[in-house]
Amino acid sequence: MRVWRKSILGMVGAMSLAAAGTLTAGADAGGNQFFEFDSMTPVTGSAVGTVNDRGITGGGLPWVITSAHGWVHSDGHVDVNVKGLIIVVPPVNGHNPVPFFKATVSCITPTGVKNVSTGKFEASSTGDAEINDTVTLPANCSKPIVFVASPGGAWFAMSNPDD
Repeated sequence: MRVWRKSILGMVGAMSLAAAGTLTAGADAGGNQFFEFDSMTPVTGSAVGTVNDRGITGGGLPWVITSAHGWVHSDGHVDVNVKGLIIVVPPVNGHNPVPFFKATVSCITPTGVKNVSTGKFEASSTGDAEINDTVTLPANCSKPIVFVASPGGAWFAMSNPDD
């Protein structure tokens, strides 16, 4: 019986160390990275002007994007860098008509979808912006998506999950 207890205690200890190693491996150098992405998909097609499954309305015209990357830390720090987020159809024809962008972090929680947004950050007419702010993330945030949106909340681009 004593050997059996020692074996069980040894297995529990080994599993605890393995779990702790797994948590650390997913963190950034600061130990608090929550979510990261290296690309975004712009609002196009049937998403234009319609409310998505996260309760956010797509921009009123189709957008294109050259590149984007960003991350959200577990303390709510949001950093998003977008390049070339513009509208290429008339009447805008290759410009960004919105002077400010914000980032909205959307989470699935046990009680439903929760969206939290940064303040607004200057966006150039060529669609370049850097958003760097802190939000209060909801508890138990899963399946996060980051949206680049207008100050009024319409989304123009959404993060793609890293594989």
